[in-house]
Amino acid sequence: MSKTETEHLPTPPPGPAIGVSEADLNISVQARALPDLDRVLNELLRRDSTPPKALLDLGCGVGGLTTHVGQRLGITELIGADLSTERLEQASRRGVRPFVVNLERERVPVASGSVGMVTCFGLLAYLTLYDNCLSEASRVLDGNGWLLFSMPNLGNYMNRLALLFGYQPHGCAVSRHRLAGTLGHPNRDTNPNMPPLLHGATLRCMTELLGEYGFDVVVTRGFTPQGSRRPVIDRLADRFPSLSRRFIILARKRAQVS
Repeated sequence: MSKTETEHLPTPPPGPAIGVSEADLNISVQARALPDLDRVLNELLRRDSTPPKALLDLGCGVGGLTTHVGQRLGITELIGADLSTERLEQASRRGVRPFVVNLERERVPVASGSVGMVTCFGLLAYLTLYDNCLSEASRVLDGNGWLLFSMPNLGNYMNRLALLFGYQPHGCAVSRHRLAGTLGHPNRDTNPNMPPLLHGATLRCMTELLGEYGFDVVVTRGFTPQGSRRPVIDRLADRFPSLSRRFIILARKRAQVS
């Protein structure tokens, strides 16, 4: 069996189960902020009403967001890449074609130019570097294909205040066990169910990096997941994606000039 092809996983059944489940909510911040995602999807539909021919979700987890985006945009071919076979089995039962891939360094077993949209929700902050993930997204997308992703904002207003007073910014883990030196959480234990967030990125950083990989940013949106302890301040910061706790970026692959 190929290292990356999940031949041992079940074949996606007809009539996949649609919707974000409790399992999605437990592992995905974006799943806890669906209205913000839907607003960006509405903007995509306004710009391009033709459904992308296929969707590849990098770090698809159990597949709830994969199927949600597919349903909203009318995409019938859904592909998911993740490192967890357990989560991919659940995604497969929802109609997602699964592949086990280490997105830090491995190639996704999907043909170049074969999909119309790539999504990636929260994965990047768990990677050491983003190059392989972004280069693979560019490779598999067809001309003018869409890239949609979200991630923690290293430049959010709380991290800026934390650094001003000498605290460790959130999303830059130095230990698998402790959130050492962070503002408001001195020496709090990390979540044992999730790997540590290695690093975030600022909105300016991601805009520049996307340009290097052949993408043009179309929409940016700040958002805060449910359960915020500072809802008024967070809602205000969300109006300025460079200051928001997290951001969503919708980008389009730059057309190749022949």
